[in-house]
Amino acid sequence: MTDQQLDVLVICGSLRKGSYNAALARTLPGLAPAGMKLRPASSFERFPIYNFDLQNATGFPAEI
Repeated sequence: MTDQQLDVLVICGSLRKGSYNAALARTLPGLAPAGMKLRPASSFERFPIYNFDLQNATGFPAEI
């Protein structure tokens, strides 16, 4: 195997405070083996929720 580090982006789509998936995503970086770096993605809580029907009715949402 090579000596290169493997960088992995950890994405969790759950916004619930008690989310098991979010807890796992926060725990994973500490469990990564040598040569692997897990980086948590920023929260998606400020992203607008996509709804095709709403887009058809009102147009595209404002920029983020």
